[in-house]
Amino acid sequence: MRPVITGISKISSSNIGRALMKLNDAIKQMRFINGLEQLAIISIGIILDHARISVPVGNANIGLFVGIDDSIEDLKDEYFNGILNDGILGASPLHFPFTTPNSLAAQVSIAFDMRGESITIPVKRSYRNVIEYAHECITERHTKMAIAGGILLNDKRLSIEEGRYMAEFFFLEDAGSAAERGVTVYNHAWEEAYETL
Repeated sequence: MRPVITGISKISSSNIGRALMKLNDAIKQMRFINGLEQLAIISIGIILDHARISVPVGNANIGLFVGIDDSIEDLKDEYFNGILNDGILGASPLHFPFTTPNSLAAQVSIAFDMRGESITIPVKRSYRNVIEYAHECITERHTKMAIAGGILLNDKRLSIEEGRYMAEFFFLEDAGSAAERGVTVYNHAWEEAYETL
């Protein structure tokens, strides 16, 4: 098995609105709790479209491997600042689930009915280990296809609208599967992905 990349998505949080317009109406009409959730879902929606995967996915053929850095701390801070400022009334039941690192991957899985394995991996400035793990899962036949990448804190001095976060994901699948589906394969696939990280 030789995994190749058949989809790429790279979005700054400053481009969320423009990116959302490219997605189908079901995604456009979703209610998002926070900007990171919205960025994750939009990024994955774009990569699924790019790789020509129908939504909802509705099967376990695609694994989701999400790298997350200190950006998740912003969600925790927002929740706990609500408690500090307003006491128990500031404890938002909608926001609480986002205080766990795997919450973004879980929301993506729910949004697109992705039933494959979903793993969150801590990262610092690089998705390399996330891509390597997804590559290994495909070559060892644990999953047929994989979405690998993540969301990084770009500049903590910026707001979400100014580009605080950067999301970058790659859709990987076996070269044979890509040929069978007739999708575009990017040259030297996952090796080139490492060069950009």
